[in-house]
Amino acid sequence: MNLALHDLLTCCRQLDSDKATERKKEIEKFKRLLRDSEIIQQLDQNSDSKHGKQLNWDTVFRFLQKYIHKETESARLAKPNVSASTQATRQKKMQETSSLAKNFIRCANKRAPRLKCQDLLMYFTNTVNDPSSYAIYGADCSSILLKNILAVRKYWCEISSQQWSDLQNLYFRLFLSPSRDINKVVVARIIYTLTRGLCFQTDGLNSNIFNFFSKAMQYARQERNPVALEYIFATMNVFFNVFAMNYRFRVCKLGEEILPTVLRIWAQHKPNKSLKEQIIRLVQLQVHVHHPNRAKSQEEGVCNSVAWQGILYNLYDLLSNEVTVYSNRGKYSAGSRSVAVKENLVELFADICHQLFTEGTKVLEISQWHAVTQRESGDGEGPSKRRRIELGWEVIRDNLQRSQKDCDVVPWLQIATRLLSKYPTSFPQHELLLLLNILYQLLPQQRRGERTLYVLRCLKEVALCQGQIIHLKSSNRLELQRTWSKIWSLVVRSISLQQIEVESFGLLGAMIQENTKTMDRELWKIFSGSSCKPSRSAAQFLTIALKTSELPEILKSGTAQNNWEGSTALTLKEEIMKWLLFCHVEEDTEDTMELPPILCRSNLRNFKSLLM
Repeated sequence: MNLALHDLLTCCRQLDSDKATERKKEIEKFKRLLRDSEIIQQLDQNSDSKHGKQLNWDTVFRFLQKYIHKETESARLAKPNVSASTQATRQKKMQETSSLAKNFIRCANKRAPRLKCQDLLMYFTNTVNDPSSYAIYGADCSSILLKNILAVRKYWCEISSQQWSDLQNLYFRLFLSPSRDINKVVVARIIYTLTRGLCFQTDGLNSNIFNFFSKAMQYARQERNPVALEYIFATMNVFFNVFAMNYRFRVCKLGEEILPTVLRIWAQHKPNKSLKEQIIRLVQLQVHVHHPNRAKSQEEGVCNSVAWQGILYNLYDLLSNEVTVYSNRGKYSAGSRSVAVKENLVELFADICHQLFTEGTKVLEISQWHAVTQRESGDGEGPSKRRRIELGWEVIRDNLQRSQKDCDVVPWLQIATRLLSKYPTSFPQHELLLLLNILYQLLPQQRRGERTLYVLRCLKEVALCQGQIIHLKSSNRLELQRTWSKIWSLVVRSISLQQIEVESFGLLGAMIQENTKTMDRELWKIFSGSSCKPSRSAAQFLTIALKTSELPEILKSGTAQNNWEGSTALTLKEEIMKWLLFCHVEEDTEDTMELPPILCRSNLRNFKSLLM
């Protein structure tokens, strides 16, 4: 042992002296020695070599724990009735002792995790479980656990299933404690991290977790810190993702218990963006657990109850109000702010509509408990407001026609599009022509605005949906063909607009694919001129057209230019190949020109086989 380590060992042996002045002198020397780079390097080497007889970080940590225990006992036995200045001095000394442990652990593990995980956990649990020690060292211990133990991947592999559960239970109690001295944000972060560890590192389930979630929601109404709530909701989402299917009925029952409070938080507390994301994810998970594989009946596996039906109705009402809020923001916002609703909100709304929409429009009176104010509810169990709601595709159609402003129309176009794409077989046949006519009326109103994109996307889903209807009523068939022809003409005329090119080609491809319209000679002209340049969307449409439609031999008469191998007349096949190969060459004649993706060898081979 070199001289520096010998000094450190001598100092450590004096740290548990019964004399306070001796301990004070030695702890200052201890701090000074641990700032010596030579000592740190030697402790690292001894810890890595695994020789137990040499002084290493674990040995020094055990000496330090004895010192902390000695100081804690001294503080506990000190006279309580002292002056304010003496009390402040004692408090400062305890804070310094707490910081000493935290700084030592960070110093030891700064270059690599060298302290034993089990020693750290034992120190941590002994400190936190002791009320008097937690009052002094609790905040720093929680910081150590979060940043210096749970943040180290190596330690995750060394924590047993029982330890994960024990740590969870410990922090469950701390979160539910009424004490105001506990930092609920840090505690919630630790609970979230511990739950991830338990879910991903073990196969075990902490049986107390259901009870904790239930009680945590009782405290959630009074909890004003959105960050703490965000981590609790994130903890639920992690847990439900892993265990929902194995404990489905318990998860469903818990959801029916806590979701009324969750929806009140959403409606009344005006959660920030990240908190709302977690709430929406939580609700989505509950919908998926109650309705596996999008089931709508108990025969299909729905976990249904009167309470769950009430939650679905209130969710529908709340989401309708949320869409209205988005619309109002668009009316009064300046600049180029997008009027579109967040995709996760659209997804959730589509799932709720799928469960509640039936063949006809339904008017219900619901107990709107999510809108009860805190003043009215008192402790949370007050009277519920009554409200009439309408359910059905007529509601979507009415909202599409109610206003000419993008901020009012776009959200409902998003909802209709997602509902059609995700649940095409649930779309009532009698709504097909009604919705198609509304979309046709919206299409020419604003060619360059944001709305046109969403109208085209919705029309594409309508076309795909119509293709799945086997027995289409003859009375509607002719009218549908007329409307689709008008839509085709409008879209073809605006195909050169770059802002809507992808959506336009997508719609035209869906119309051909589902036989709502046949390819006409006018559209073939796109691929024989310069009005539209080759792109991924144009190539995809061309592929569909070549597979489903007969290619005319000659599109137009006339003579060709001499740059086409001296030929005097071009067939349509030759026109298309010329469009594919030479459209980009006209603009860029450099030798280092990079071909667009659609002109790669595999795509050209595909087009060649279709044109043969």
